[in-house]
Amino acid sequence: MIVEHARRLSRGDWEVHVFAEKLDRKALLEAGAVPHWVPGWPWGSWMKRRAFAAAAEGMTKKFDLVHGHGDLLDQDVLSLHNCVHAAHESLYKRPLPEDDAVGRMHALQLEGGRFRALVANSRLMKDDVTRRFGVPAEAVSVIYPGYDACRFNTGGRGDFSAPMRAELGVKPGEILYGLVTSGDFEKRGLKPFLRAFAAVARKHPQARALVVGKEARPGPYLALARELGIVDRVIFRDPIPEVWRFYHALDVYVHPAKWEEFGMSVLEALACGLPVITGASVGAAELLKGEQREYVLADPSGQALENRMLALANHSLRDQVGALGPSAALPCAWDRSASALLGLYESLIR
Repeated sequence: MIVEHARRLSRGDWEVHVFAEKLDRKALLEAGAVPHWVPGWPWGSWMKRRAFAAAAEGMTKKFDLVHGHGDLLDQDVLSLHNCVHAAHESLYKRPLPEDDAVGRMHALQLEGGRFRALVANSRLMKDDVTRRFGVPAEAVSVIYPGYDACRFNTGGRGDFSAPMRAELGVKPGEILYGLVTSGDFEKRGLKPFLRAFAAVARKHPQARALVVGKEARPGPYLALARELGIVDRVIFRDPIPEVWRFYHALDVYVHPAKWEEFGMSVLEALACGLPVITGASVGAAELLKGEQREYVLADPSGQALENRMLALANHSLRDQVGALGPSAALPCAWDRSASALLGLYESLIR
């Protein structure tokens, strides 16, 4: 996100500097930004965050506008990328522990109003921070994350679908359901996905499932697949840089997350022309309109999830719903996302 925004801002009248403990210098320099390394504190999550904030704030005092994407305590614009309190409550049905370092940092930033403008990834996020922390609604702008329309589109299906399906061992005529994530299978709803897929597999012998993600403890999910009798019909893969190849191999994308501040994989699947089933507590679900709303579930588990997955076993319905995806994704193309951010910047420096 930072690289793509920097690329577009640096084409205009903006001089963009990026301060971080971990830097992709090559990507930033190619985007026209100036990278700066912030020394890190090696011990303890809370002290590490406070040390970073102190160092970075000292290094950014001379700038006309400072945009924080993480652990700054004083900035003009704060981009919030997660709602750890809401996510924890949704997953575990209890409040976030008071000593959670990210939660403590968010409380300092949001309750203390340590920003002039707040960028939320979705209306879902905006509603949570205004209710939970008392942030004035007028101080919050919803700017959806962007996607690369050159990589995530319907045109690549002809190039990538057959080779990727062959690589995965998916036979012609099989229906491939998928869940793609960087990790955290519990948050992204892998268990309800597997249970619903098991019901689909009983009625459709040609159904297969693909699960992409890096999980620290995959054992419980593999055990569940064995218990459900589908372990030989579920393909587990680690993420790859060319993640769009997975989307082009799929027939249906399923993202039954219990809470997702946005959900990039939902956006990417839409852009690739896939029918998407997801939950109402997923920020990217806000992009789905009309007929697509039938596949946004208040409870993305159990019978409701099973019914929608079964419905999309129908080829013509898949094509009909999937065709609506690219237009739903289009407002999030990187140029539009950067334009919205530029408008916010300009409103703050007038």
